[in-house]
Amino acid sequence: MDDSFKRLNKFTGKPFKAGFQDESGRFFVRYINKHGNDGYYLEEWKKDFKSYTNRLKELGVNSC
Repeated sequence: MDDSFKRLNKFTGKPFKAGFQDESGRFFVRYINKHGNDGYYLEEWKKDFKSYTNRLKELGVNSC
């Protein structure tokens, strides 16, 4: 995936990494290889840590 189409984390200035927790408590899972109306890749977030780890298992990814 091209990093220029990834929305940047306002705290680091770099693309989001899996496991990042935002101010509302959501966890970043991944960028999806599809562009939204704003030109950036769509993003997948989960509402809590349990949902986040369950999704990683579904994707076959080791947790952070």
